[in-house]
Amino acid sequence: MNVISDILLVNKEILSKSKNTLTRNPEVLLMGVVYSILSLVAGIVVFNLLSGLGFLLGIIYALIESAIISSYLFVLHNVVVYNRFRWKDIKYGFTYFIRKVYGVLFIFYLVNLVLNLLSSIIGTFAVAIILIIGIAALVVLNPLPESLYIKERDSLQTILYCIEFMKENWLNWILPNGLFMIILYFVTGGIFNGGLNPFRGLSFSSSILSIIMYLLGSVFLSAVMIYRGHLFKLLSTTTLRKRMFMRKL
Repeated sequence: MNVISDILLVNKEILSKSKNTLTRNPEVLLMGVVYSILSLVAGIVVFNLLSGLGFLLGIIYALIESAIISSYLFVLHNVVVYNRFRWKDIKYGFTYFIRKVYGVLFIFYLVNLVLNLLSSIIGTFAVAIILIIGIAALVVLNPLPESLYIKERDSLQTILYCIEFMKENWLNWILPNGLFMIILYFVTGGIFNGGLNPFRGLSFSSSILSIIMYLLGSVFLSAVMIYRGHLFKLLSTTTLRKRMFMRKL
């Protein structure tokens, strides 16, 4: 019963904080559109204008994507931690978290290489194993964006912290975020991708309906990221026992 009560009270508190943040910083709701455009332009430039660079193309694109993600996380960092939105933070953020983000992407790249190697060795069972690992990573590393911009750790430590965080807070984290994912999917028809950069690989037709769905989805996603930031900040600095004790004061 204490767990259920805690979930309700935590989300009530986070809902109030998120509402206050969005009221004071309504511009943050436009970030979905801004970073979608940046990701789209980056993809067009890299894969069309720089296609002759061979293996360097992947390195350049990873750096550009890391810079875009870094900027996005820096904006979220200032809004969630300091309740402050500034348009110039988009520019300043391109390098702020880039080393940590690139480090995480590089670790993911190495893991992917290992999985591909194992798939060639294991054979038939490889697809099932990779699918299980992918689903587990999607759940366990779900708070990775928040871990990157709230916790001061290097890339590997950030990934390991996600695992520890989910061990302690999996129910409080999964319930609201699972609901948000379902709503976002039905609102947009699956337009947005998951991962560190939810705007990568955006593709939608030019119909009026799809554009409206996209705009609604981007606004909703921006609000969700603020909610997630406040939720992570609270859960990562308290325990169930501490929260129960504080409520009794």
